[in-house]
Amino acid sequence: MIIFNWLRRLLLRQQLSTVMLVIVFTVITIKLITLYVDANMDEEQWEQFKIDHHCQPQVADNGDRRLSWQCDDGDIYYRWRQQR
Repeated sequence: MIIFNWLRRLLLRQQLSTVMLVIVFTVITIKLITLYVDANMDEEQWEQFKIDHHCQPQVADNGDRRLSWQCDDGDIYYRWRQQR
């Protein structure tokens, strides 16, 4: 009887830890999806911002990548999609 109770408690703990892991991974996945959607929505605003502020791409020394954007407000902007 003692072994049966011990086994039952062990199985319940393992199930609980499995449920907790599933919940944690679900929350992380939902958060990552919302971050991606928010970033995509921001891209439309960025396109309009580039036009409004006459932003010009800054090119790396070898000329193959745009590292940043120099805008007429005097600031340099770095876009996450271009940082590969």
